[in-house]
Amino acid sequence: MKPNGTANGAPAFGPKPLKVVIVGAGIGGLTAALGLRQAGHEVTLLDSSKFSQEIGAGLAIAPYSNGALKRLGIDLETIGGNENTNTYIWPPFAPQKIAISFDEDKKRWQHRRVMVHRAHLHTALREKALSEDGAGKPCTLRLSSRVVSVDAENGEVVLESGEKVTGDMVLGADGVRSECRKALEGGRGYVPFESGISAFRFTVPMQAIRDDPVTAALLGPEGTLLAALAVGGIKRLICYPIVNNTLMNFVFTHASAESKADDQSPENLKSLVLQVGSAFTPAFQAILQKVQNDTIRLWPLFDLPALPTWVNGKMAVLGDAAHPFMPHRAEGASQAIEDAVSLATIFYLGTPADAVPERLALYDRCRRERASKIQEASRIFSQSMEYQAKKGFNPHVFDNYSFSHDEHHHSLQQLRLLLKSKHPKIRMRMPMSFGPAAGPCQPGNTIHGVFGSKPSDFSPSQVVHTIRFATSKTYLQNYFPTPAFSFTKADTMVQASLVCTSFRDLAWLGGEGYERVGLHIHGVQYKSPTTGDVIKGSFVPVLFENSLDSIVTGREERGAPVMGCEIDIAESSDKKEIALRWKDTVFAQMQFNNISTKKTVSIPKPEDDGLLMFRFIPAVGGGKPDAAYAVFEPHPETRTAKKPTDGPATNGTNGHGNGHSKPSLSEVARENGHSVTIGDSDSAFSSSSDSESDDDSKKAKYAAQASFEFTLPKWQALPTLHHVVKNLAGVPIYEVLEAKVEEVNGETDEFTLARRVD
Repeated sequence: MKPNGTANGAPAFGPKPLKVVIVGAGIGGLTAALGLRQAGHEVTLLDSSKFSQEIGAGLAIAPYSNGALKRLGIDLETIGGNENTNTYIWPPFAPQKIAISFDEDKKRWQHRRVMVHRAHLHTALREKALSEDGAGKPCTLRLSSRVVSVDAENGEVVLESGEKVTGDMVLGADGVRSECRKALEGGRGYVPFESGISAFRFTVPMQAIRDDPVTAALLGPEGTLLAALAVGGIKRLICYPIVNNTLMNFVFTHASAESKADDQSPENLKSLVLQVGSAFTPAFQAILQKVQNDTIRLWPLFDLPALPTWVNGKMAVLGDAAHPFMPHRAEGASQAIEDAVSLATIFYLGTPADAVPERLALYDRCRRERASKIQEASRIFSQSMEYQAKKGFNPHVFDNYSFSHDEHHHSLQQLRLLLKSKHPKIRMRMPMSFGPAAGPCQPGNTIHGVFGSKPSDFSPSQVVHTIRFATSKTYLQNYFPTPAFSFTKADTMVQASLVCTSFRDLAWLGGEGYERVGLHIHGVQYKSPTTGDVIKGSFVPVLFENSLDSIVTGREERGAPVMGCEIDIAESSDKKEIALRWKDTVFAQMQFNNISTKKTVSIPKPEDDGLLMFRFIPAVGGGKPDAAYAVFEPHPETRTAKKPTDGPATNGTNGHGNGHSKPSLSEVARENGHSVTIGDSDSAFSSSSDSESDDDSKKAKYAAQASFEFTLPKWQALPTLHHVVKNLAGVPIYEVLEAKVEEVNGETDEFTLARRVD
């Protein structure tokens, strides 16, 4: 697993590691221990053995488990593993062998098939799990510690000595005769049984085979596996090189009845090997003659029906304890490795102890079905070719299922889905392939990685620059996208605002911010064609923003008509200039001059309940809409403002800008094309009061002079915005009613208020 940044030992601060007790220190148990150690947990291994050196056992490692071991830092080729390059098969009575090359497989699978000595892999896993080097706290290994009972609900095991060992989680990797399996619900009824097939296992020095011309003729290129099949199909002699091609490992399966004997001495076992192997060709019989007596082991092969569950409370089983395998597809060790990788993936550092049962249930869902399928395939493959054909089983086709898998990736995705299901308010948007994106609509205002967290070290704020003006109803009503929109009054003189909002220190942008400029047309209503309900608001035909992230979010989450451009703000103590440009072309400007806290006669604010917008998403491949409906964003009930400073703008509110702001300044303005300046001393609405403003005026500063202008360049200088700016440049400006700069703390650009109307 990917290291979590823990040093040797539990981290002093940060997520708390789990205490994991693993019963059994075979391939599966050690792999789980290593993965969970690297994930940052504290692992104790209990094994009943004394770890005497294992003899005469090779393992074929499938591509998917080779990749899993590499993720843990185990490179099989550095411990004597041999790539499986070819397979030669001698069917009974066939005139010649069948040669299968895996050259093409190298182009198909990310990792290679590798054959390795079991003892070498076991040693590599043990050393890495116990080493003082590497990520995580070294595992503790206790030998001669036989477990006699397991309390799955409380995470406790009892040793033969009577000692009790407890943990947040217990993993049973204690083999086919598992004690832990008994702790499953109904577990005492899951008893392994003899399959009727046994296996001799032994090794022969490769040089001895090469030195004999009769046996040397059987060999292929380095990494070639040999398979001799006898009549009936159950009797098979599988041979493959291990230990850097210096040793040939043998698995000789046969009907158990052929090798039943009370005398298990090396000499008698050798006689049984030769006797049972007499069905093979003389060349293979010659190989069997080279077997050294002291390397022979005879194993009855046990089977177990597929279990209905692998977990109970705080305990789970893995490896042979969960799914003993027939050796014919050589995937038993590979599946145990996958079990371990799944557990190490699901139990990341920071997993709460009380979540262990739920996470173990996820492990069961991730692993049991796949392992059971491969287990059944191994059973079928242990039988004759006729039986396999009857079952419709093709081992090479089944490879496509078995090998096209990565358990870390699979379990990680299932973990993501589980965590996402716990947060139903999390929103998804394109691209869908990568999970939920950070955004202002997400719970807690952001998403950090797969696990989700709420930011606490941001201080979001806004600075809202507003120029409210009188304009033409008959001009602006042409911006309404459907007849359902209309002005609330028949008056042809209406109000609108040009609003520039600077957002600062937003959590979903990692503390960054952006600017937004929008036209708000006040006094508008939307009458639902379906219900007849009427909503009053300020209609927003267009917004300009200077952040790609905010533009995408605004369009997708808010249904806002957002377009992109650069927005530059220059300011001094009593002046602000805002410029909108596309590349080097400036197409709009706002100016606030003589800014102070002086308050003039107030004008009633527009009567509306929020912002009205229209969402339109065209269908792919055509102009018809996939989505076309009104959006309403109600005003927040409260706004908390701070006294503005003379320094740079750093704060502001909900980004809804102007419609709900309390107006406090109005002066008659002279129309000057499309640029209007406040400040006519003869204005009927002007005030000459120089008195200090009241408490309400502390929420804003006011401009004695303000103007804005849209300038239409040639189309080539503004190709994608030209049609918008052309219309905005024609908006009549009869009177500037208010020019204000408001600084607001504690609120963001959260869009969660926006909702679809119809």
